[in-house]
Amino acid sequence: MGATLRSVMSTSRLGGFSDGVFAVAITLLVLQFGVPQVQSGHLLGSLLDQWPQFVTYTASFLTVGVLWVNHHAIFNGLRKVDRTIQFINVVLLLLVVLVPYPTQLLGRFLNSGWDGSVAAAFYGAVMTLMSLCFQVMVAWALTHPELLQPAVQKRRLSSVLPRFGLGLITYAVSIGLAFVSTWLVVAIYAATAIYYAFNQIPWLADEGT
Repeated sequence: MGATLRSVMSTSRLGGFSDGVFAVAITLLVLQFGVPQVQSGHLLGSLLDQWPQFVTYTASFLTVGVLWVNHHAIFNGLRKVDRTIQFINVVLLLLVVLVPYPTQLLGRFLNSGWDGSVAAAFYGAVMTLMSLCFQVMVAWALTHPELLQPAVQKRRLSSVLPRFGLGLITYAVSIGLAFVSTWLVVAIYAATAIYYAFNQIPWLADEGT
């Protein structure tokens, strides 16, 4: 009975499924761009008018891309995944696939005063929930040594989570900042993605590094 309730799955199977979802989500980001219907000689102006969409697209692409890299790092450190990890991952992927929608909203309403602030706050809420799921997944894995590769079992929870908790705090704060400056929020999203590009999960390193 206990084995049924705590059924396990190979990391390669769950990782492969997750890779497919990430690929779909990151592809959907580009669908916010429509081919401008303009008269001859006016294409350049129409393209320049889409610069808010290009900005939000870049920020979201970086965020989802870096999340995928660190998601891959998590599964490299696991020997197996239990039912809890599977469900946490499902919720995480639900939010990843949702990212193109707030990205499109923010790109369209970025310079629209109150509507832009609402769009930025909604974007921040989605990012906060996504970051929270990621944090919970890492915490669950690290507190269940039977799931971990031997090298990872040496890591302390306190040595890993604070580096990734920063993103959760940043995204949560950005929800309020959205009503101060939408551009500041977009800059925070891009900066957070760049930060995590250079701060991957260190749990496969030796304890002394």
